[in-house]
Amino acid sequence: MDADTQSRGIRARRRTRAHRRDRSGSLSVFISSGEASGDHYTARLAIRLRERGYAGDIWGMGGMESRKAGIRSEWDGERLQLLGLTEVFSAIPSILALRREMVERIMERAPEAVVVCDSPDYHMRLIAKLRARGYRGKIFYISPPTVWAWRSGRADDLRRDVDECLPLFKFEHEYLLSRGCASAWRGHPLLEEYNHRAKGAELGFDYEPGRLVAFLPGSRRSEIKTLLPIMEESAAALGAAGWRPVFSVAPGLNHAVRDEVIARFKEKNILYYDGPGGDLMEAAECAVGASGTITVEALLRRLYMVVTYRLNPISAFVARCVIKTKYYAMANILAGCELFPELLQEKATAGNLTDAALAWLEDRNGLRGRTREVMERARATLGEEGVYDFWCARITGAPA
Repeated sequence: MDADTQSRGIRARRRTRAHRRDRSGSLSVFISSGEASGDHYTARLAIRLRERGYAGDIWGMGGMESRKAGIRSEWDGERLQLLGLTEVFSAIPSILALRREMVERIMERAPEAVVVCDSPDYHMRLIAKLRARGYRGKIFYISPPTVWAWRSGRADDLRRDVDECLPLFKFEHEYLLSRGCASAWRGHPLLEEYNHRAKGAELGFDYEPGRLVAFLPGSRRSEIKTLLPIMEESAAALGAAGWRPVFSVAPGLNHAVRDEVIARFKEKNILYYDGPGGDLMEAAECAVGASGTITVEALLRRLYMVVTYRLNPISAFVARCVIKTKYYAMANILAGCELFPELLQEKATAGNLTDAALAWLEDRNGLRGRTREVMERARATLGEEGVYDFWCARITGAPA
């Protein structure tokens, strides 16, 4: 262990002793997430903390899953579910007010640990403000910013302000270490969930095995609004060709958005499933979905996926200028090639989605055989089980 690593460890231990209890004399851990995937991870983390005997208050910001898991959510994480630059700009006053209030509450209660997940534009500034105000407890970042892809200068901020990063992928962990950040990794949490999943869920409708195509339009209002029309057109074309298209209504959707989407499907007589998206993916022969965590879920299930996305023109221009990776879908980054077709921006048309799905469904040019080996290689990079126990141990200092 080098001197710098030892120094960071000593500072972390001193901060932990100084903030072992909040000012009311009770143990507490602050947990914050903004995205639907982050809400899922932090909810599972909270459940595992309780199972391992943690008796302190678990509070912070989260969504529906966090609340169901027993996190005392003082703020709704849906407030951070913004898609592009224009959406962020319009919400700046609200976000600034939220951060000021959150910093004050954290400083008042002085939890023994602050755990943040995803939403880097919000959480990185929150962390910096806390350190500037003198917060000396431990700070952990689950799914930290993708500094390997863009805005690499944030690695300096992570090194300065975060006691330990808990990334989801090994290559992220290795990059963070190369930049001098404290990082720990065991695997991707979805691997454990997939291996221990309940099988054979009842979908509530009839379908012929091998004929179902899952459409996954996302978990944010803005992306659903953008992608749903082209997905509906593609689904109609696949249905006319004899396939069984079914749309997923994400359980974590905002209630108002969820009701709007279901009403739309009922009006258009579109088949949908409003249970866990994984159940629908288990039954599917192919998926068409928004780029995001869902590509990793597809990889775990060995399910071929056509990936699509559309940003507003300003956000898309900025993304093309600053993002350094060749691929956008995480499954493709892990594979090192375009394992799943990426139909983004102007390529995101109903015709292109349909053609890409049919290439797999009809096994054009032996696509299935060529793809499966690459899929297995990418899947093998996801690490080991026991990630939630591993995170709990890092956060509480107890053995895994």
